[in-house]
Amino acid sequence: MSNTAKSAPSEQRRKRRVTIPDHPQILDAHSGEVLGELVNLSVDGLMAVSPVSIVCGTLCQMRIPLICNGENVEIKVGAESLWSEDANDSGSHWTGFQIIDISPEHQAILNAVVKD
Repeated sequence: MSNTAKSAPSEQRRKRRVTIPDHPQILDAHSGEVLGELVNLSVDGLMAVSPVSIVCGTLCQMRIPLICNGENVEIKVGAESLWSEDANDSGSHWTGFQIIDISPEHQAILNAVVKD
């Protein structure tokens, strides 16, 4: 099963990804707790960096602040963690998420951000 987890990042990278330079905080949509910082984004997934490892298969409801067409916006998504690994012994962890639930309006915003 660990081989599947290892192959997931490379499979996801076939989609266009954009790096998010200011690394906005990803918040839990219910508690407001910081889940991590956004590193990059695709139309159906994202990578976050956080101080703790997020177990594969974890489901999260997220609020993600973005800039779209020069405006500050926030999207809400449901996402599942697909993989997590240590960020070069830095005490941080990278986690890849697949978006599994998003409204059509927020998908349109996400598509515009990735396209820019």
